[in-house]
Amino acid sequence: MVKNRSIFLDYSNTITTVESENMAIEKWLSFIRDKYNLDQGMNEKFLELRLKKLVERERNFKTFMEINREVLNELYGIKEIYEEEYYRFHEKYLRLRDDFLPFMKEVKATFSVVVVTDADNIYTERTMRSLGIYDLFDCIVTAEDVKAPKPDRRIFEEALRRSGYPEQVIFIGDSERRDIQGANNMNFLVIKMGDPSRDTAADFVATNFTEILKILEERGLLK
Repeated sequence: MVKNRSIFLDYSNTITTVESENMAIEKWLSFIRDKYNLDQGMNEKFLELRLKKLVERERNFKTFMEINREVLNELYGIKEIYEEEYYRFHEKYLRLRDDFLPFMKEVKATFSVVVVTDADNIYTERTMRSLGIYDLFDCIVTAEDVKAPKPDRRIFEEALRRSGYPEQVIFIGDSERRDIQGANNMNFLVIKMGDPSRDTAADFVATNFTEILKILEERGLLK
């Protein structure tokens, strides 16, 4: 039975913790640095150039892994970037927010829950399976599926299509540009997972899923 309300969730830094995401990428970069005997500033150089390419990705789509390869090749002429180790470090170090599973237990009766992520397909499936959450969602939509990352409408429209065009969508994400701007453009009810002291275009701000449940309850959106 198709539910007439959906929660669309970002994945990285929303379902997972920022600290664990940073740890996983740091471990992989340290592995690359040791393999090629690179300079100590390699991590900073990589992340800076990668960020620029992620912005360019909105106009010229590439997977995260293609961008990783491009950055290391441009910086150091590296061809072998050890993709398997990249996945393994993320499988090992990624952690869920502590209150995510209780949140899911509360909302599943009322909402279909859809992941809308800019991550690649292989990364998303492997890390979600390692976290034991892959089968919790009604569907998962990646930027790779539609060759367009957030805030592009296409990824949101695909999520709407797969979830049966619900009457109401609540979007939860952490990025002001990709998540909040993109969801606002779709006229969703938007909750930002982040610092409440910072300016945002979201309808609400929460620092954890427990606070999000409270917002939903106060608006009468939970059974």
